[in-house]
Amino acid sequence: MAAKSLPTMMILQPIEEKAVETYSGWRACFLGLVLLCAVPAASAGIVDPHVLQIERQSGKPIASYKEDDLAKSFSYREIQTKTPWTNDVQRTYRGFSLIEILAKNGLANAKVIKGIAPNDYSARIDMDEIKRYNPIVASQIACNDVEAKAGKCHEGEFRPLEADDFGPFYIVWPFDSMPKAYDPGDHSRWIWFLTELQFEQ
Repeated sequence: MAAKSLPTMMILQPIEEKAVETYSGWRACFLGLVLLCAVPAASAGIVDPHVLQIERQSGKPIASYKEDDLAKSFSYREIQTKTPWTNDVQRTYRGFSLIEILAKNGLANAKVIKGIAPNDYSARIDMDEIKRYNPIVASQIACNDVEAKAGKCHEGEFRPLEADDFGPFYIVWPFDSMPKAYDPGDHSRWIWFLTELQFEQ
């Protein structure tokens, strides 16, 4: 991917607990991507973080969605959950059912799906887990009291996911419903900055 040419632009992903980096790191990462995507056509091939692509084969999209496109094709779903990065605080995320997106694009019978983020980060997700826990491709988060007091949004209203929230697209799972047997240090299935869903096998 074109982002490889910039070694300073690392998108850190939730592989282990210490993957939580500083606010400035997330912000710099994401803003770097946005600026790259704004470069003219000479930089064709650079990933637009606001577009989710569905692929059966690498590099051959069968569908591309911005959030407005997803909203026209799927119903919004909400998940209220804590995550490994919210310090045991429940947040409410809104987005679209991952299994419904896959089914609409003919990938519901896959055994494994690969989620891809910029800088070639990828994680494999078993379809059995997707069907069992019904995660969402989140695109929004409910404004909490801290954000409302800071004037960022109105409490209870949904706002778009930002770089701090691992958006624009982020695979969110119902954390409390998942088996305690899962390796607590392996959070790879929570894919931040999601840009591609790809058939793996």
